[in-house]
Amino acid sequence: MFSSGKLLMNRYEIIERIGSGGMADVYKARDTALNRFVAVKVLKNEFSSDETFVKRFRAEAQSAGGLSHPNIVGVYDVGEESGTYFIVMELVEGITLKNYIEMKGRLSIPEALNISVQVASGLSAAHEKRIIHRDIKPQNIIISRDSKVKVTDFGIAKMADSTTVTTTAAGTVHYISPEQARGGYSDEKSDIYSLGITMYEMVTGRVPFDGETNVAIALLHIQGEMTPPREIEPSIPKSFEKIILKCTQKKPEYRYNDAKELIGDLRRVLTNPEGEYVVLGSAAAAMGNTIVMGEKEIAELEARRKGTETVTKESEPEKASVVTASEKNARTSGSKTSERAAQKKGEVRKTGRRNVSADTTDTFIGVGGGNNQNPTTRMILGFAVVAFVILVILLIFIIGHATGFLDGGIFNGGGKETQTESVAPWTETQPATVEVPDMLGMTESQARTALSEAKLGVKVVSGTSDDYDEGQVYEQDPAPNTDAELHTQVTIYVSKGRSSIEIDDLKGMDYKQAKDLLESMGLTVKLEFEESDDSMKDLVLRTSPDSGEIVSAGDDVTIYVGKGKQKVYVKMPDLKGKTLDEAIEAIEELGLTYNGKSSQYSDDYAVNVVMDQYPTQGETIEEGTSVTLTVSLGPLITEYNATINVLDYFGKEVIDEHGDAQVYEYGKVTIIVDHAGTEETVYDDYADSDSLPKTIAVTSETPGMGTVYEYLQGILIGSWTIDFR
Repeated sequence: MFSSGKLLMNRYEIIERIGSGGMADVYKARDTALNRFVAVKVLKNEFSSDETFVKRFRAEAQSAGGLSHPNIVGVYDVGEESGTYFIVMELVEGITLKNYIEMKGRLSIPEALNISVQVASGLSAAHEKRIIHRDIKPQNIIISRDSKVKVTDFGIAKMADSTTVTTTAAGTVHYISPEQARGGYSDEKSDIYSLGITMYEMVTGRVPFDGETNVAIALLHIQGEMTPPREIEPSIPKSFEKIILKCTQKKPEYRYNDAKELIGDLRRVLTNPEGEYVVLGSAAAAMGNTIVMGEKEIAELEARRKGTETVTKESEPEKASVVTASEKNARTSGSKTSERAAQKKGEVRKTGRRNVSADTTDTFIGVGGGNNQNPTTRMILGFAVVAFVILVILLIFIIGHATGFLDGGIFNGGGKETQTESVAPWTETQPATVEVPDMLGMTESQARTALSEAKLGVKVVSGTSDDYDEGQVYEQDPAPNTDAELHTQVTIYVSKGRSSIEIDDLKGMDYKQAKDLLESMGLTVKLEFEESDDSMKDLVLRTSPDSGEIVSAGDDVTIYVGKGKQKVYVKMPDLKGKTLDEAIEAIEELGLTYNGKSSQYSDDYAVNVVMDQYPTQGETIEEGTSVTLTVSLGPLITEYNATINVLDYFGKEVIDEHGDAQVYEYGKVTIIVDHAGTEETVYDDYADSDSLPKTIAVTSETPGMGTVYEYLQGILIGSWTIDFR
């Protein structure tokens, strides 16, 4: 763990720790080179020696580093110092979507749509570069103070190619796609599934699948039926519900083709919430075809979660079968309660339990491998069996009616002529009402299953209870064993535990958000403002009771809020006549900030000497104010000079254009200067050795090199360069 003031790579100054995860800590730091705040994600020491974790950590930087988008947290730098690996990222001041949902219970439809569009936009940018996030969840989505939504943590992202198939499923179990849970191929549509689960949680306040173990939840993603969002919250627009259902189809081919297509439908919801533009296609029919895992596959999944491939004979084969739409009502319980069936046989729970909340991140072995037949082959065989049975039934009815056996036989009163209104033997009449099951003491998952089997809707409310353990139903409405109409929404109250509450670490959170969060937990909040660094202004410094302490509902909690530094004023000194370095030193000694310089020519001040300043001398200004200086460039030069050393060829042989040698004692001398694209004749006269000038001074308005040409009697006797300066 780093202490405040530590300097990484002689550039990044650690200020404070602002977060911690399973494999890394996150610090707020100052980039001293660019004078800006950044977030530094540091791999924990216990993982630095593990090459697997180091590779994964570097992969995050490589994945996110190649992305530049307003809805993706930017990566600036990556480094290693003394065995410590770190990533330098954009610092986003805000709250995770998970905390925001917990704070509000559930989000309004406009809020959920806005967040969904921004997340989908970030995913679209990543997908265009063939980068799959593989761990989309509310914990990895940050809402900044200006309501900008950013996707972060590309720690398990992969390039999407033909090799994106793993033997272990990646991602958090509550949001994982079915294909990831099986350990199979994952692509852009896996992210769309996880975003669909996230949208479900935003508008309902809970995840669609939950259970006592990771395996149980994974099985629900693979074969469980999701309660439609509108059964939980009827105010959700139909079009938005369809979008969520399309995103969360079990088969990837029935989901949105890409994030851009999803964004288009999301934007239509605001203008046409009840429209029929969301096309589910063949997915609607396919919703009745649920793949049911056999006991062997369930045991394999649990065994792999424990890190072994051993499957005991007790879990011998019940092969996967196909449940058709017509058999759905009769066989749904097999799909929904596969976990309970396995538990009764000791094939799931015997491997040990681990309570998992919606915040838990875990990597586990995916479903697959247990059968020699692949899923497609088993499905084809299942359809063949069902088709054969239907064909036999049709033949019986055709032959029966042709012979009169059915017309006057067992289905028509044994041959009597009395005609009664017959009911087809496969028609099931449904009662208008059902009995509400007694769910007190059940887990939320068990209660959902019981209500689903009774064809009742569910709404979940959390609260504290001194009589029921955390996760158990402590109250329900309507009451147990009363009659209710089909599809009535039943409210179940799930215990968050006893009335004792553990104070979260709120340091660095916006104090208004922290206040809302504590009040939502039933606590009374008081605010105290203290002097602090300006970087902690309006943020939580600490709480009393402190983080980790246990309180009861209704207790007082004090939030201490930073109000910045107390203002200090100084008088602006006279910096004119000082060198630039002297002036900067004087500025910093007074606690002021040097904000750069401008430059001007001056006949009164030497080069690099301060000739003007802002604020001006004598002004009373606040400590930390920026000071701008004007520095002299010296006198303005408007004329540049050069000297020509004239060649004297009188009395010497001069070779003309015909190659003839001649000697001149007297003749015409012409000197031309070519400079800055202009030729100028600076000497043109008759002379001899005595009258010919030895040097000629020339001037120009432009500095730089020029060329001199000297002629004697029209014959070029020499050329050379001169420098105007």
